[in-house]
Amino acid sequence: MSSFFTASTQVPTSAARLFVFHSNPHNIHHVMPPTLRVVELKTEVPARQGGLIEIHARDWGVIPMRWVCRWKVVEEPLRLVDEMLQGPFERFEHEHRFEAIDAANCRMIDRVEYQWGRSWWGKCVSETLVRAYLVVLFWYRHRRTRAWARSTAD
Repeated sequence: MSSFFTASTQVPTSAARLFVFHSNPHNIHHVMPPTLRVVELKTEVPARQGGLIEIHARDWGVIPMRWVCRWKVVEEPLRLVDEMLQGPFERFEHEHRFEAIDAANCRMIDRVEYQWGRSWWGKCVSETLVRAYLVVLFWYRHRRTRAWARSTAD
């Protein structure tokens, strides 16, 4: 009973450069909203297939979250897929795709497959509250990614 969410945006940088940015989990600080604070991040850099990412965060300053994820797919410079091994969801897989538009621009596409709980109640929560949260989260992340690309342009 998975749910799916997709968001995309045009970013003023090359797909290869955006791949490098997203393959370094330490850059998460640049794109997370101010309500979601990363307390601790343990990972290897750069991303490698099978590599682990451990994130301890606080949402709204009080809600503790611990995620352990694995890089499921690393296909430079086109695609990264991370999957949650431990965390608040029954299932959470996030695919980042980077498609060149021209030498100076690309399209970033985020696709999330997620499941919060196994029952009909979990499906209802996934399709309402979690989806609304993802809409706002990825709107912010894409806005911050575009700002990063503009501020670091050559």
